[in-house]
Amino acid sequence: MLIIQNINLCYGKKERTSVYAKIRAEFPFSYLFDKLPDTFHGNVMIHRLSFYQKENIIKRLPVKDNYRFQFYNSVQDLNLTNLTIQSSLEGYEVIFFYDENRSGQPLRRGHNKDYHNINSLLYRHDVLNETAFFLKKEQYGRIVWNERKIDYDTGEWYYQHHIINLLHYSGKTPEIDIFIKRRPDFEYKQIAVLY
Repeated sequence: MLIIQNINLCYGKKERTSVYAKIRAEFPFSYLFDKLPDTFHGNVMIHRLSFYQKENIIKRLPVKDNYRFQFYNSVQDLNLTNLTIQSSLEGYEVIFFYDENRSGQPLRRGHNKDYHNINSLLYRHDVLNETAFFLKKEQYGRIVWNERKIDYDTGEWYYQHHIINLLHYSGKTPEIDIFIKRRPDFEYKQIAVLY
C-alpha cells in the first residue's frame, strides 16, 4: 500500500514578509492521522490537510470527511498536481513535473525525461519532469514545493506551500504517527523565490 499525506499551506501577499516567513519556517512537514477511517480498501490512501496563515496565526482549515481520506485501487487512478507515480514489482517511482495547466508561478523548466517520448503527454514540452526518488518497501519520501497563484475574484496574488509525504507501507493498518515518528529516507524540493 502507498500512503500519501498531502499538506497545503496557503498565505496572502501581506504574509510574505520575513516576520511571517519565520513563522512558516516552524510549520511541521508531517502530521498525525487525526482519525483513521474504519475500513481500508485499495492500494493507495491519501490523507489531506489544509492550512491558512493570517499574520501570526496558522490555522487548520476544515476538510470534509469524504475528502480528508481517499482510497484508490492503484497509483494510475491518482490525479495529483505535479506528481506522477509509477508502480513496479520493486516499488514506486515518484516523478515531479511542472503541470502547465494546474500549477502557479514560477514556470519550472529543466530536464524533461520524456521530452523524446512520443507516447508522453510531456512530449516536446520545455518543462521540468524528473524522477524525485524510488520507494522500496517501508521507505518514506517527501516532496516539497511552492507556487504563486492569482485569485481570479480579487485579482490578488496568493501563495502556496505543498508538502507531500509518501510511504510504501506493507502493514495492514498504519499507526497514527507513521509520518512523524521517523525522518524521510528521501527528500525532494522545488522551492522557488516567490515575488
